Amino acid sequence: MSIATDQREDGLLTITLNDPQRRNPIGHTARKALGAALSDAATDDGVRAVVLTGAGGHFSAGGDIRDQGARSLAAHRERFSVISDMVSRMARFPKPLVAAVEGWAAGGGLALALACPTVVASREARFIASFTKIALMPDMGLLSTLPARIGPARARRFILTNRVVDAPEAERLGMVDELADANDALRVASALAMDEAQGPAMPRQFVLDWFARDLSAALEYEQALQPMLLNSADAAEGRAAFAEKRPPQFRGR
Repeated sequence: MSIATDQREDGLLTITLNDPQRRNPIGHTARKALGAALSDAATDDGVRAVVLTGAGGHFSAGGDIRDQGARSLAAHRERFSVISDMVSRMARFPKPLVAAVEGWAAGGGLALALACPTVVASREARFIASFTKIALMPDMGLLSTLPARIGPARARRFILTNRVVDAPEAERLGMVDELADANDALRVASALAMDEAQGPAMPRQFVLDWFARDLSAALEYEQALQPMLLNSADAAEGRAAFAEKRPPQFRGR
């Protein structure tokens, strides 16, 4: 199962990325399942707040490399419509939505965490953009959500250098809202989400809508261009190098 859900009696819904042996990759099936779970939670009066986390000590290692092969541009863009729906739903979710990050949040895993309005991370968590390491541009809204948190210059540098940022630095930069002890991110995120659920819903929704106003442009941009990159020779080389655990040899095509 790509995700698992658990709802407490007090109305907290925990959604868990649930492929721990592979560090919870975010492939097409997982994205569809997450979007459906969020859609259900948004209209379920029994759900007061949602926490998104990962199983097995990691949030997510990112996109599923095995799911990124060459396809027609139409097929890729249809798959990106699923991403656009999921990320838009997260950024504007009508109830508190908090990411609880343990271990790695890499590539698409980082983008998924930052699509949540609030991020709690274990002090042992690690963050990296990773996209350009396999000849791709960031997607899942990261071109909007990351600079919104840390500023355009820092975001550009972080994306292009693929520097690993630890949780204390991520908090200082604004990438993370609160830190927790190791293995305690879920508890802290759950308490934060339920505390936020005490507030009025309508003003919260309007505030989120405002701060997500630039997200649509980023999602449209990546939907137009990322399919071409996914089909490129450099992306194929990036995937092969990743699987073979060797440095890629990019040729600009």
